[in-house]
Amino acid sequence: MRLAFIIRDLGHGGAQRQLVTLARGLVREGLSVSVIHFYDGTFRPELEAAGVQTLCVGKKSRWDLLGFFFRLVKAVRGVRPEVLHGYLAESNLMVLFLKPFCGFPRVVWGVRDSQTDAHLWGLLGRLSFRLNCLLARFADVIICNSRAGRDYYAAQGYPQARMHVIPNGIDVERFKPSSHEHPLTFGLVGRLSPMKDLATFIKAAALVPEARFVIVGSGDETYARQMRDLATALGVSVTWMPAQSDMPPVYATFDCLVNSSAFGEGFSNVIGEAMACGVPCIASDVGDSAWIIGNPAQIFPAGDHEALAKRMREMCRTGVAKPARLIDASDNITNAQKPGGSAKTSEDIANAFCAEHTRPTASPRQRIVEEFSIEKLIERTRRLLAKKVLWITTGLGSGGAEMMLVQLINGLPQFQHVVVSLTSGGKHAASLPEVHSLDMPAGRPTLRALWRLFKIVLQTRPDVLMGWMYHGCLVATLAKCMRIKRVPMIWNIRQSLYDLKLEKRGSALVIRALAKLSWLPQCITYNSQLSAKQHEAVGYRAEKTLLIPNGFDLAKWQPGTPVRGRIGRFGRNAPMKDYPTFIEAAKLIHTKHPEAKFIIVGAETETLDVPPFIEVLGERHDLPALTASLNIAVSSSAYGEGFPNVVGEAMACAVPVVATDIGDTRWVMGETGRIVPPHDPQALADACVQILDQNITSDPAARRRIEEHFSLSSLLRQFTDLLTSPVPPLTSS
Repeated sequence: MRLAFIIRDLGHGGAQRQLVTLARGLVREGLSVSVIHFYDGTFRPELEAAGVQTLCVGKKSRWDLLGFFFRLVKAVRGVRPEVLHGYLAESNLMVLFLKPFCGFPRVVWGVRDSQTDAHLWGLLGRLSFRLNCLLARFADVIICNSRAGRDYYAAQGYPQARMHVIPNGIDVERFKPSSHEHPLTFGLVGRLSPMKDLATFIKAAALVPEARFVIVGSGDETYARQMRDLATALGVSVTWMPAQSDMPPVYATFDCLVNSSAFGEGFSNVIGEAMACGVPCIASDVGDSAWIIGNPAQIFPAGDHEALAKRMREMCRTGVAKPARLIDASDNITNAQKPGGSAKTSEDIANAFCAEHTRPTASPRQRIVEEFSIEKLIERTRRLLAKKVLWITTGLGSGGAEMMLVQLINGLPQFQHVVVSLTSGGKHAASLPEVHSLDMPAGRPTLRALWRLFKIVLQTRPDVLMGWMYHGCLVATLAKCMRIKRVPMIWNIRQSLYDLKLEKRGSALVIRALAKLSWLPQCITYNSQLSAKQHEAVGYRAEKTLLIPNGFDLAKWQPGTPVRGRIGRFGRNAPMKDYPTFIEAAKLIHTKHPEAKFIIVGAETETLDVPPFIEVLGERHDLPALTASLNIAVSSSAYGEGFPNVVGEAMACAVPVVATDIGDTRWVMGETGRIVPPHDPQALADACVQILDQNITSDPAARRRIEEHFSLSSLLRQFTDLLTSPVPPLTSS
C-alpha cells in the first residue's frame, strides 16, 4: 500500500512525534510511506533515516496560496498514494481538496485534539473549524486519537459512522523506568500556552511547599513571563527548562508528572511517555487522560488548583510511585469531558469509576505496554487503513459458492470485508464479520432494497467491489454506478453454462444482461476452464477472463476411517444436482451389494422420494467428518457445475469419487476416481460396483492432487494478488 501523510510542519509537537512514530512503524511493516509537509522541521532527518520519503512543499507565506497548491498537487501526484492521510485540521482540509487532482485516493482525516476553545483561534481559525465541520462528511475515514475528541467532533457535525479511535502509541523501548536521588519532584511538560493552564499547576505548588517543581517546555514568551511572575508572587521555586529532544532522562528526575490542561487535550503523549518510564501521573479531567491513567484517584477537575494540591500532598505523604488500584476507565467518559457537561468534583469522578470498574494492581508502565504501545498503534492503524472490499452475493445459504466465499473472506484478514447479501438469512451469515441483508424476495428487487444498497455503498466507501454469482455481479454493477469514485469492480462467476434454457427465466435474463455489461468489470474470475469458455461463447469479454480454481483447506478436510460400503451424495436439492439419477443408481447398486449404505446430505433433500435403504440426513454442519466416513462419494450433477466443491472435498479426504462429466470435474479429478456420463444411472452404478468389488476404501492419489493443484493457500494467494491490484491487463490462465 502507498500511503502519504500531509502535515503542516515537522517541528517539535506531540502530533509530529506521533506521525514520526507511526510512519517509521508502517515502513517496518512493508508499507510505502511518504510525508509531505508545508514547512521543514527537526523531525525530517529521523524520518529519512527510517526510510520514509519526505517532501517539503515550502509554503512561503500565509498568502502563498495558488503556487503552494500547485506545488502540493505535483508532490502528491508524484507519490501516487492509495491513501492520503491528513494530520491536524489544516492538513485535513488540504487532503480533501487534493483528492480529485490525485487519482481519487482514499482520504483519511487525523483528529488530534478535543473540545478546543474556539475564542482563542482568531477569525481564520474559527472559519477553518467551521469548514472542517462542514466538509467532514466527505472524508472516507476519520481517525481520532481520543474518545473525547471523537465525542466532541461528532457533536459538531462530523459523521460518527466514519469516526474511529486509535490512541497514540508510546515507544516503551525508549521510555523506560530509571531511578534518581532528587527530593520529591513534580514535573509538568508541554508547550507554554493557556491550553496547558500552568497557572493551576503553580497555584497548587504553592500549597505543597515540601516538594520540588519543574516545568519543561517552550512557547509564547509573553505567557511564559506571566507564569514566571505568578510563581515569584506566590513564592514558588520552579525550575524552568526549555523543550527537550531527549525526554527519558528528564522523566527520570520526576516522582510524578502533572498535566493541568484546561482544554484541548486528546491523547496526552507526555502522560503516556511518563507512565512508560514508570512515573505515576496526576491529570485534569480533560480529553482521555482519565482513560490513559486508569486510576480516578489521580484525576482532578480542570482548573481546580486545590484539588490538584490535594492529590500532590497525597503523593508526598505516601511516597509511592504506583497507584494502589488500576481502574479500567475505557467505557467511562464523564460529563465534564462532554460539550455542555457539568463539572464534577474529584470525589464524584473517583466514586463513579470505582463503583463499576476495578481490576487488579498494575504499574503505570504495564498499562502503557498493554494498551498504548507503538505495536498497538501500528496494528490498529494497519487494520483500519486496509483496503475495504465490498462483496455483493446472491445469498449466504448452504451451497458450494457460498462456502467458498466464507473461506475467502476469513482467509484474507489483511483486508476489510463488508458483505451484502441480496436475500436474507443463510447458514454462513454468522461466520462473517460484517453482513448486510437487502431482504430481496427471490429474483424481485424492490425500491426499499435499492435504497438500502445505496446507503450501504455510500457508508462503506469500498476500495474494491466484488460481485459473487450472477445476481451479485449485476447488483455490484449497479453499486458501481452509485459511487463517483472510480472503484475497481470484479465479477466472480461460480457455475458452468450449458444451455440458457436450463436456467430459470429470471436467471437467464441476468446472464444475458451481464454479457452486455461485461466491458465494465476490471476482470471476470471463473473457477472452471469450461465455465470461462461457455460464458465467452455467449458474449462475455474474453480479455477479462481470469481463471482461479477453488481451493480446499487441507487441515479441515482430512482422511478419516471410512465405513465400508457407505456411499454418499452431498448437495442441495436442485434440478442441476440430478438426484433422480443417483436414486436410480442406488437401486441398481443395492441389487448387487445389499449391504451398501446410502446417505443423502443437503438443504431441502428431505422432500426427496427415496427407498428405505437410502437415509436422508438433510442439511448438516459436520460435513468434513461425514465426508471422511464415506467409502464412495458421488456427484450426479446433470449441468451447471463449474468447479464441484463436493468432489474436491471428498478427494481431500482421500475418498474414492464417482462423478458425472460436467463442468471441470474431469480436470479436477485428473487420473483419480471414475468419470461417467450425466443422466446415466447404469454407468454411475457400474462405477460404484467396481470400487466395492475391488474393496477400495481410500484414494491417496486424490488427496495428493488436491494438495498439489487446489489448496486453499493457492486460492488465497491468487485473490490477494487480485485485490491488491485489480487493474488490467489481466489475461486468461
